[in-house]
Amino acid sequence: MTIGPDIEEAIKEVATGYTILRDSGDVTGEFLRSEPNAQITKPFIREFFLESVFTYSSVVVIGDVIEFDTTGDKYLVMNKTPEIFENEIILFNGVLYKCNVSIDIQRPDDTGSRDKQYHLKTAWSLVKASANALLVTPLYGVDLETDEELGLIGVKELELYIPTSVGLQELDRVIVSSTEYYRIETVKKRRYSAVDICDIGEDVRPIIGSSVTTTTSTTTTSTTSTTTTTTTST
Repeated sequence: MTIGPDIEEAIKEVATGYTILRDSGDVTGEFLRSEPNAQITKPFIREFFLESVFTYSSVVVIGDVIEFDTTGDKYLVMNKTPEIFENEIILFNGVLYKCNVSIDIQRPDDTGSRDKQYHLKTAWSLVKASANALLVTPLYGVDLETDEELGLIGVKELELYIPTSVGLQELDRVIVSSTEYYRIETVKKRRYSAVDICDIGEDVRPIIGSSVTTTTSTTTTSTTSTTTTTTTST
């Protein structure tokens, strides 16, 4: 007989309740035990990284976003590894990254109509609204899960950690706020099994409703000739 149920009961006594946030319907009533990573002296790790233990019966999967019932904090499930005893799964060890943004994602379509000046308009379709993700400015040589020291000061472009299920593509627009627009430059799909890491940069493309235009200015100089007639009286 597996000891999974006994461990589950023990976890619940000291655990945090959470809800799995899914488009198909939220899943409630699950528990996990979490603790900060051993590298707690590193502010970056302390802020965004949690190690966790899920019960053997948990239905959470990599790429899920979960919300702690007590604090409301949201985390992206990066890893879920089974721990096996006597050929039975007794619990799952996991890694969580804290979500710090809720973003709207739009996709451009340059095959739309043209305005009166025959400028091609860019149509924007909504891919997903209020998607939870982690947006960070990492350091060269220092990933969230690394053991290296944070003394290497070299800033890379912004990185976005987001579930693969969202389906981000290059050139998609990420809207963080009314003043923060970013463009997806690259999508890294192989580092994690169900989480994409995207390099993003500032998006200077026209806002929704405007057209993509290339304007050529022509300056015309007009010369006015004035003729003066003089009349002589005798």
